[in-house]
This record gives sequence, C-alpha cells and structure tokens, in this order.
Amino acid sequence: MKKIYDIGKIEIGKFVDRPNRFIAEIEINNKVEKCHVHDSGRIRELLFQGNEVGVKRATNLEKRKTAFDVISALTQEKDERVLINSSFHRYISENILKDFDISPFGEVDSIKAEVKIGDSRLDYLLASGDKKIWIEVKGVSLSEDKVAKFPDAPSTRACKHLKELIKLKESGDRAAVMLLVFRDSDKFRPKYETDEEFSKLFYEAKSKGVEIYPIQLRLEDGAIYYIEKKIEII
Repeated sequence: MKKIYDIGKIEIGKFVDRPNRFIAEIEINNKVEKCHVHDSGRIRELLFQGNEVGVKRATNLEKRKTAFDVISALTQEKDERVLINSSFHRYISENILKDFDISPFGEVDSIKAEVKIGDSRLDYLLASGDKKIWIEVKGVSLSEDKVAKFPDAPSTRACKHLKELIKLKESGDRAAVMLLVFRDSDKFRPKYETDEEFSKLFYEAKSKGVEIYPIQLRLEDGAIYYIEKKIEII
C-alpha cells in the first residue's frame, strides 16, 4: 500500500437528501448543511438517507454558495469509505503517472495534462521517445460483488472519449484508459445496463488495442493509497 495523495481532514456527517446533481443536504454537527457534490453519477448505493458521508470545509467561501464539499461515503456493508469527489481524480492520476514504479506506462519523458485533440480534450498526453501515449481517466465508485462497474449514469462524454482514443490508436499512437477503482474489487466490466453504447465502445476499443488499466485505490485516514493488485477485465 502506497500513499498517493493527501486529501486532508474529513468531517463526518449524515446524508439527508440530494435535491439536484450538484447539491446534497448533509447533517453535520446536528445542523443540515447544503454541500457541493462533485460527481455527476447517481451513486445511489452510497448516497442514501442516514448514510455516513465525509465532507471537507471549503476555503474559498467568497466564491461559492456552499461551505462544504462531499468527499466520501460509507458502503452499505460499512466496510469501506469510498471517494465520490471527482475533483481529486486529476491529482491522484497525475501522482500515479509521475511515480514510474507504479505507473502502468513506466518511465516517460514528459506528462502533459488536459490536451486538446480533434473536438475533444483528453486527460493526458505522455511522450516516451518519439512515441505518444494518449490517456483518459475515469473514476469508478460502483462495485457489486467485487465487480467494479462504470458508468452508473449514461455518459455521452465518456463515449466521445473512447471514440477519440480508438482513432488515435488507429493512427499509430498508443491510447489508454486509466480506471481509478475506489472500491475493493477483483474484476471490472462496463455497466451495459446503464449505458449500452459505452459498453460496446469499451470492448471495441479494447479489441483494437486501446490499453485498459484498472487501478485499485483506497481512501483511508484522509489519504488515497495505491494497492498493488490485478483487476481482471471481464
């Protein structure tokens, strides 16, 4: 287990309601607070009435309407705290890529973030010699019977990224998807029940040589840890 990123102090509250995709009402210290949700997924298996959630106090209060951000939620089995704030995905993935001992791509010459290609913007462009590696990062918070699944809501954006990665692979570059798996899982599959197009594109991309890397992570004591573990794609 290797520490990847420090989130900092997380306070505990109880989930009350989610009136829209961006706001959750959380009871913190016996007071219901409106908290920002930085996750477009439904995550109903984690955000349900009375469940324990982790929140973090915001620092830039003059620029926002909520004083807290939702960070994590306890699983129904009460055995894991799961990161459900996608604003941290960039920092976590970048720290993995910069650590050549654990990065799926090993040592590279350069790492550029948020790179525009065609009508898309992909998370990373790595350069290794004269070879380019294009990478898109997805966070996975849903896991059922140790099978991690993505997405938990239809995602036209994710489909667009897969199409772009397929084109880049066909042009001769390397292309890859990093799946940040935040629940203990042994396997991964696309959740076709939610987004059939994504599922089809996922397997098409894989068959055409787009590399898929599920990476096991864990939230513990306010930090994200890398777990060395192979997650099978089924």
